[in-house]
Amino acid sequence: MNIAIFGDSFANGESDMKRHNAHLGLTQYLMDDGHFVVNFSRQGNTNQGVIDDYPFHLRQNEHLKFDIALVFQTEACRDSSSETTSIREMETVVIKEFYSDLKKSQDIYNIPIYLIGGTADTLSPDVIKECGLKCACQSLVNLCVNGDHLIEEPTTNFVFYGKDDSLDINLITADDKEYFLKSIEMGDDRYKLMGDNPEYFAPMENFTRGAKHENNHPNRYAYKKLFDHLKSEGIV
Repeated sequence: MNIAIFGDSFANGESDMKRHNAHLGLTQYLMDDGHFVVNFSRQGNTNQGVIDDYPFHLRQNEHLKFDIALVFQTEACRDSSSETTSIREMETVVIKEFYSDLKKSQDIYNIPIYLIGGTADTLSPDVIKECGLKCACQSLVNLCVNGDHLIEEPTTNFVFYGKDDSLDINLITADDKEYFLKSIEMGDDRYKLMGDNPEYFAPMENFTRGAKHENNHPNRYAYKKLFDHLKSEGIV
């Protein structure tokens, strides 16, 4: 199977925090399983960035004849703008627009898109299905920590946004403010959850470079869990 991967740093693989990967992550496990893989993900990417990357790379590489595309979802707040009327809208309309734009590209290139909740969880698989896409893994973090890719209350925002980061969000009602504070808390809890589970979110020591970094990104063991899940679901 020929597989394209898109997303942010959660799709990159295990970084050595320099200029290389200590392990190629999901890409490596897929290649070891006999698949041809091209990873188009970019560190710090946004969902809108994925929308731009997808048609660009597929148009330039139609000769590779990809069978599926795996897309890692990131935080909705990376795409926030002054046009967003409320935090609730940002977490529903903006994400659904992301899915809608992906569906348009899927229809053009006729390559099935499977969503993976990476930095941020996806919306429910039912919502993704309604949008014409497929959910491969709603939450990589929950899969690693609790053994289930599904999560009742997904974390879609503010995992890597700190208190000092600038956000352009209109908090119109008391409900908006309450929901905003809850989203911030959920993002902070998610960040801490990764820190509390270094077996999946602290890269292995790279014996050639000896580099380590904070336990806030998946390591090879997290990617192995994801690969095993995709395999068990018959996706790869």
